[in-house]
Amino acid sequence: MEKFLFVLSRGLEDPTRATRAFQLAKVAKEKDYEVNFFLVDDGAYYAVIGMADNVKAPTGDSIKDYLDYLTANKVPFYVCTPCARSRQVDEEDFIEGARLATAGQLIDMAAQSKVFTF
Repeated sequence: MEKFLFVLSRGLEDPTRATRAFQLAKVAKEKDYEVNFFLVDDGAYYAVIGMADNVKAPTGDSIKDYLDYLTANKVPFYVCTPCARSRQVDEEDFIEGARLATAGQLIDMAAQSKVFTF
C-alpha cells in the first residue's frame, strides 16, 4: 500500500492552500492509502481544537469537514514541537490523534512516503 505524507506550513492566513492539503489527504484516505499529516510553522494552529471550524477556501469547501473525516478515520497528525511551543500551542489543546513530533520523525516519514507540501 502506498503511503502519503501531507506537510502543511500554512496557517489561517492561507485558507486556500490549507484547505487543499486537508482535501487531498481525505481523498487519499478514501482510496484506502496510508495517510499521515505533519503540521509545521503556522500549520501547527490546525492541531488546536476549534481552529479549523470557520476556515473555508474561496470555493466554499471547509477544512472542518475534511478534518472531521480524517480524525474519524484515525489519520495521525504530527505537530512540529518547536513550532507549537513558539506559538504557545500544547498537546492538551490538540484535536484527537494529534501529537508533538520532531524534525527527525518528519524526515523518517518522508523517506517512506510520497510527500505533498502546502
